[in-house]
Amino acid sequence: MPTFTHRIFNFNAGPAMLPTEVMEEAKAEFLNYRGTGMSVMEMSHREKHFQNILDESLADLRELLELPSRYAVVYFPGGATLQFSAIPFNYLAAGESADFAVTGVWARKAHEEAKKFYPNVKSIFNGADSQYMELPTITDEIVSDGAKYVYITSNNTIFGTRYKTFPKLKKAPLFADMTSELLSRKLPIEDFSVIFAGAQKNIGPSGLTVVIYDKEKLPTQTHPIPNLMNFALMEKNGSLYNTPPTYSIYIAGLVFKYLKRNGGLTAMEAINERKAKKLYDALDASSLFYAPVPEAFRSAMNVTFRSHNNSLDSQFLALAEEQGFAGLKGYREAGGFRASIYNAMPEEGVDSLISFIKEFERTHG
Repeated sequence: MPTFTHRIFNFNAGPAMLPTEVMEEAKAEFLNYRGTGMSVMEMSHREKHFQNILDESLADLRELLELPSRYAVVYFPGGATLQFSAIPFNYLAAGESADFAVTGVWARKAHEEAKKFYPNVKSIFNGADSQYMELPTITDEIVSDGAKYVYITSNNTIFGTRYKTFPKLKKAPLFADMTSELLSRKLPIEDFSVIFAGAQKNIGPSGLTVVIYDKEKLPTQTHPIPNLMNFALMEKNGSLYNTPPTYSIYIAGLVFKYLKRNGGLTAMEAINERKAKKLYDALDASSLFYAPVPEAFRSAMNVTFRSHNNSLDSQFLALAEEQGFAGLKGYREAGGFRASIYNAMPEEGVDSLISFIKEFERTHG
């Protein structure tokens, strides 16, 4: 592995790069947070300094997303995968069902997890038929009668697809795993009843998950729900039922303030669309590399691409690592390459990657 004395361009899908400005701020406060004489990493989650960090981060997140008051925002420990179980426990009773659009690995795993406990849940779309290169158009007409919710994965990290527009449903509430794109663009929040996201893409370090839900649509269940999966219990306790991932919450709070200083989600969306277009345009113009996802479904966060000459793939990855482009290897199930260009990836990083791709093609194509 090469050794660097400077920050590189980190294209890993997650844990992903954080804004350098945020990292510098955290570095300056690491040993002594604002005159407390201790690090946030050492603070009790029950004392006032951390409570202020928690409260400010939640307020800033609500402002960024323009959340109506009826939506709760709760920090859960663990990854987003925990919500694959938590959501059906909170929203389904015995014998009830929900609809899943299985558009990739994580949607498939969410469907499989729900089916363990609620065997009536259905798949209303199987993306495996198109190698997960396409997404469905979900309307009330295809929603199952009696479905308690419709579950989607808004952006597919592994295969590089996303819903450019979201379903508008009347027949059942819409739930979304937004792990790999929350805070990357403005959202029609009131079209969703539940949104959740692991932090390690656009929010902060791993180990933290943000859950946003419409309190008016949370059913009261008679069956037991594990405490750390219980939406109402966690919200009642202000995300502090147990010791939360305090440092991850602190970093997330710094990221939220960074986003606010830099124009909020409107600005982030414009930058992200521009970065993605540049990279896709370069791939579409290449004779060696290509983007397999149809234009209508292309993700702005995770750009997947492949080469027409697989024998060059290992050489491309090795040279990329040497030159400071980390994390370009595609997920094991998808193969090829993947450039994750989340909020923190500067436009300079995308420009540099494009130049590297063009130079590799010139010398190897």
